[in-house]
Amino acid sequence: MNNLIKTSMFFNRSLAAGILLSACGLINARGQQDELAVTNEFTTAWKELNTSEAKQHARELFNQRKFGMFIHWGLYSIPGGIWKGEKMEDGGTGPKVAEWVMRRKKIPRAEYAELAKLFNPTKFNADEWVAVAKAAGMKYIVITSKHHDGFALFDSKVDDFNVVKATPFGRDVIRELETACKKAGLAFGVYYSHSLDWRDGGDGGMKTYGPEKNPKYKLFPNYFDPAPVSFDDYIAGKSLPQVRELVNNYDLAEIWLDTPIYIPAKYSFMFYKEIYNANPEILVTMRVGNGMGDIDTPGDNTIPDESSENCWEGIATLNNSWGYKSYDHDWKSQEELIYWLVANVSKGGDFLLNVGPTGEGVIPPESVENLRKVGEWLAVNGDAVYDSKPWNISHEGPTRVEMKGTEHRQEEGFSLNFTSDDFWFTKKTGKIYVIALVRPQNGAVTIKSLKDIPVSSVRVLGEEGAVQFKQTEEGLCVKLPVLKNTTHGYALEVL
Repeated sequence: MNNLIKTSMFFNRSLAAGILLSACGLINARGQQDELAVTNEFTTAWKELNTSEAKQHARELFNQRKFGMFIHWGLYSIPGGIWKGEKMEDGGTGPKVAEWVMRRKKIPRAEYAELAKLFNPTKFNADEWVAVAKAAGMKYIVITSKHHDGFALFDSKVDDFNVVKATPFGRDVIRELETACKKAGLAFGVYYSHSLDWRDGGDGGMKTYGPEKNPKYKLFPNYFDPAPVSFDDYIAGKSLPQVRELVNNYDLAEIWLDTPIYIPAKYSFMFYKEIYNANPEILVTMRVGNGMGDIDTPGDNTIPDESSENCWEGIATLNNSWGYKSYDHDWKSQEELIYWLVANVSKGGDFLLNVGPTGEGVIPPESVENLRKVGEWLAVNGDAVYDSKPWNISHEGPTRVEMKGTEHRQEEGFSLNFTSDDFWFTKKTGKIYVIALVRPQNGAVTIKSLKDIPVSSVRVLGEEGAVQFKQTEEGLCVKLPVLKNTTHGYALEVL
C-alpha cells in the first residue's frame, strides 16, 4: 500500500477515464478526439457490466459486512522493515512502510529473490488467523496474493516466483485462507498489484504511457534493476494471466487491485471484464484504474470528509505500516480502532483494517488483543454497524478529528478528546442508531439532530434497562439506565 496514490471518491465515473488519460499526457492535440472516443467506448462497456443485477447484489452483501481484515504478508515480512542493519527511515527512495523495502533500499531482483529460500512460516495457521478476525467481529478477509515485489502467495502456473514453487514452505496460502474463511462463514478476497511489479516489468505504464516530461510517481517503478520486459508484455504475460488464475480458481468476494499509475483504459477494462466473466459478483476496487471499478476508497489511513451510499471502503493500519515492521510499536488502541470503525461506517463505508503478520506467520499479539476488544464492543453494539447506511448527518458534537493519511496519523498521533456530546449516526429501515464513545457523568444527554424526528421508542443496545426520553426545542433528551454490559460508550436504537 502507499499514501501517494489516492483514489478520488464520488467522482463522475463516466468521465474519469478521459480525465486520467489527459492528465497522463496521453492525449495530444492531434489525437485527442480519437483517444477520447476509445476511452468513452471502454467506459460505456464497463458501465454496462458495473450496473448489472449481479453487481448490485454483490454491493448489498458488501454493505452488510461493514468490517473486515486486511492482511499484508509476503517476503518483505522476513526483514520486517530492516535491510542490512538499516531501518526504512535510514535513507532510501519511496515510502517507509515495510512492504516497500525492495524499492526503498533498491535491492536487486536476484538478491531480493533469495528471501524466498528463507520463507518457511511454520507458525502460520489459517484457522487461527480467521479466528482472530471472527473474534474482532469482522465479516471478511482480504490478503495480498501478490504485492509490488512480484512474489505470489498462491500456486501459480503463470510464474514460478510463488510460495509453492520457490520456498521451502511449499503451501498455497491463498487456498488455505479461502478454505478457513468458508468454514468460518467469512467472505474472502485478495489484493493483487496488477500494474506495479518491481521484479517483472510492471512499471505502472510509466515509460510507455506516462508523460515524457515531469512524470508523477517516478519513485514507484524499479529503475535501479529493471526487468527487460515492457509494461505491455508484463500485462499480457504475467499480470492478467495471474488475475485470471485467482478469479477462476478461488471463491472471491472482492479483488483489491492497486496502484494503476498510468495504466491505459484498455487494460483497466480488460481486467474488469476478465473478473466479471469469471464471476460477476466479485467486486473490483477503483484502483484498477480509469474509474472502472466497483469499490471506492478515500486513501490509505484516511477518513473521508463526506458521507456516501456508494460502495466504498476505508482502509487503515494497526500501527504505521502495512507489512510487518519489527520496530513500529505505535499501535492504535482499542478506543481509537472503535472510532475509526464508527467514523467510516457513519459515512456509509466498510472498514478494512490491516494486520501485518511476521515472517514466521504470527499476527503480533498487540494486534490480536486490540482486535479482540473491538469484537467485544461489536458484540454489544453491532446492530448499529452491520448492514447500516449513513443517516442525514454522520456526526454531531464539538470534537473534530482529521485523518488524512499514514504520515498524518504517524506525525500527529491520536487524542481521545471526545465528549459525551459527540454522537455518530447510522440508519436502517425505520431505525436511527446513535453511537457515543463517552458516557455522560449524570446519565443524561441531549441529541440535537433528533429535535424534529418523530420518536416512539429508545433503547440502549445490549442493555435491558428502560430509557426515559422526551423531545424539546433543544433536541431529543435521553436519560440512560444504569449501563451494565456496554463498553466504550453506548449505542441507542431510536424508532
